[in-house]
Amino acid sequence: MATRTGKMHTFFIHCCCLLLLAGLFFLYACNVSYLEKFGEFDAKQGNYEEAIKDYTKAIRYAPKDPVPHAARGYVYQKMGKNDEAIADFTRAIQLDPTDDELYLIRGVAYSLKGLEDEAILDYSKAIAIDPRNADAYFNRAQAFEAKNMNDKATEDYKTAARLKHPRAQGVLTGRKIPW
Repeated sequence: MATRTGKMHTFFIHCCCLLLLAGLFFLYACNVSYLEKFGEFDAKQGNYEEAIKDYTKAIRYAPKDPVPHAARGYVYQKMGKNDEAIADFTRAIQLDPTDDELYLIRGVAYSLKGLEDEAILDYSKAIAIDPRNADAYFNRAQAFEAKNMNDKATEDYKTAARLKHPRAQGVLTGRKIPW
């Protein structure tokens, strides 16, 4: 009987520990989610410094989650801090190299810095991951135009237009180029 009671006691302790760990994991996940929501709210209100703080806390809680890195990078970009934005986008890409949108937003940050070659590489990577990403074709077309590579730009505008990108359609219509 004593042996059975000891096993029951050990089993009970293990169950309590598992429940405690599950509760902590739940609180951790909720905390990161709340911090991301606070960051999103602050960014929409134009409180960029507060949004940066919120996303930085979320990154501390979930350093392997690409979402708060990308979100903080976006806020940095809104603040005109493109180097910081690129660093955060790069970290997000390291954490999830299969997300075409991460390459797209980092490409935008490169373009804002006038680094069109790097932007073209990122837009091309986004297209390789998702060949139906009309924004990547459109942005790459703009980067090609900035480098006076007009034939490549036109081809990308046409592809984006065929994918129903309204701005690409407008560019081609304005230039009287069929797609």
